[in-house]
Amino acid sequence: MRVIIDGIEVDVEPNSTLYQLSKKSRKRDVLIAKINGKLYDLSRAVGDIAKEGDVIEFLTFDDKEGKEVFWHSTSHLLAAAVKKLYPDALPTIGPPIDEGFYYDFYNLKIGDSDLPKLEEEVKKLVKDDVKFERIELTKEQAREMFKDNKFKLEIIEESNEALSAYRDGPYVDLCRGPHIPSSGYIKAVKLLKLSGSYWRGDSKRETLTRIYGISFPKESLLKEYLQILEERKRRDHKVIGKELELFMFTEISPGSPFILPDGFVVYNELLQYARELDKKHGYMEVMTPFIGRTELWKKTGHLEKYRENMYEVVPFSDENDKYVLKPMNCPFHIAIFNAKTRSYRDLPFKLSEFGIVHRYELEGTLDGLLRTRVLQQNDAHVFVSEEQIEDIVSEIIEMMNETFRLFDMKPIFVLATRPEKRIGSDELWDKAENALRNVLEKIGVNFTVKEGDGAFYGPKIDVYVLDFTGKPEYAYAVSTVQLDFNLAGLLGAKYMGKDDREHVPIIIHRAILGSIGRFMGIVLEHTAGNLPLWLTPIQVVILPVSKKYEDFANSIAGKMRERNIRVTIDGSESTLEYRIRNARLKRIPYIIVVGEKEMNEGTLTVRVRGQKDLIKTEIEKFVEKIEYKIHSRSMDLSLN
Repeated sequence: MRVIIDGIEVDVEPNSTLYQLSKKSRKRDVLIAKINGKLYDLSRAVGDIAKEGDVIEFLTFDDKEGKEVFWHSTSHLLAAAVKKLYPDALPTIGPPIDEGFYYDFYNLKIGDSDLPKLEEEVKKLVKDDVKFERIELTKEQAREMFKDNKFKLEIIEESNEALSAYRDGPYVDLCRGPHIPSSGYIKAVKLLKLSGSYWRGDSKRETLTRIYGISFPKESLLKEYLQILEERKRRDHKVIGKELELFMFTEISPGSPFILPDGFVVYNELLQYARELDKKHGYMEVMTPFIGRTELWKKTGHLEKYRENMYEVVPFSDENDKYVLKPMNCPFHIAIFNAKTRSYRDLPFKLSEFGIVHRYELEGTLDGLLRTRVLQQNDAHVFVSEEQIEDIVSEIIEMMNETFRLFDMKPIFVLATRPEKRIGSDELWDKAENALRNVLEKIGVNFTVKEGDGAFYGPKIDVYVLDFTGKPEYAYAVSTVQLDFNLAGLLGAKYMGKDDREHVPIIIHRAILGSIGRFMGIVLEHTAGNLPLWLTPIQVVILPVSKKYEDFANSIAGKMRERNIRVTIDGSESTLEYRIRNARLKRIPYIIVVGEKEMNEGTLTVRVRGQKDLIKTEIEKFVEKIEYKIHSRSMDLSLN
């Protein structure tokens, strides 16, 4: 039979394995094969899974799916190691995640001090180069094989697919696969941390012990990753937020940030920027309720597709009157559109809202400001006709790029296509996906395609920004623009067209900063807490050498406050060196020391954040310069 590899037709014997066929590929260190969108072990016979003319793609660790299989295979080795050292532990699931893998175990009581011992056991399996062998199972065989593990049995009973297990050494685990050929492909492994979890993420179910780890095909990649982890700790927005007293979290409202006074300055500056950007592009800001009747969310499809992330609200006085805390603003914006008769002359109809929404996120997924249960979105909806789609999406992408330039961020664009759970016809999805693809191609944006990652109501363009590593796999998700041919029709939205007939508008869902809180966390990590001048809670601190110069310091501060510069005076009894150090720890952009010389000359001696040399400058000149930098939202602190 003939198949296609690397764009070239090759002859292959049907009983040849994919591993043998991989030798004809230009790729080296192949881990798995992909045929017609499905992944296969390299041990499989070509004739059993491919047909004449099929394209066979071989994947390595450089491919996302290759990494996932690599990490999932390592999680099986971890489970084998746990079962050897702790025979009474029950393995549950061990999936790959964005970075590495985890495995959850029942009846496993260990601490951080046990991880090195477990890691050594995994390394022994790596050194032994054990093969991953696939075992096809009937449901009855699977029940018998895993009769002592109630968690595996639960998975087996729920499955409507063909079942399989994988053997690595003496350990056998229920798994659909595929896996790497053998453990010898793994050259470096590290167990990272422990945490608690619940079976199926349900707090009413069994408590589990989760072990996180990561692995690589080269020792140098692990070394690089551990260095990245150290830098991440330094940049962790949760640590910086605590140091600078910007926000806090408490168990009285899990997953919900408390923004503190200095943090509220940062938050409000971001909010103000987003408002200005929307106003410049013709958006009309609105405010809508926090709750809506349950029937509304049934109509939109949210209750069916998004139920596990929603909060239901029931008044104490009437158990039959049920509401939902809004997880997004779109149905309410449609209600505003529907409030009066609209025509094609009203389109595009642009509504923005900095609405607070609530989403139930599992406790294990919460991450400071980056993932919360309550968030204020930089949200907007544009009601358009079909011929307006490309112009509006192009405008939104320019708004995104304007924002990324301001923060010196490098964006990555991803086109996310139809998911398995969705509403709307395939014809509408084809039309929507093609529209977004056309826009990206016309404006010359480089993008990748993420199959099946769209919203349930339409495809989207997701935008990520690179972090300090510059590696796409570590990028932050920030902005999104989503095309929706479905929701307006479900809620009866219509406009009168040029043809004097009613038409259903298309809705473009859009968020530039994502959520204000999340974007604040990203900026904190992006800058390592050295915020741009316009965002910094205290922009200037003045340190009088002694009490004698406090009046002079106050006169300087007064000039700055007249220009809306956020300035404070530290005239405490502490030594000058201590006060300078304290100002540096607060990452204040400009530290001004005033004494006899400065008072007599009417000058300032300025320490600029991140610069070694002291700058001597005139008072008025300094004030004018930083006032300009603040109003222009400059990233540059230099006074030259």
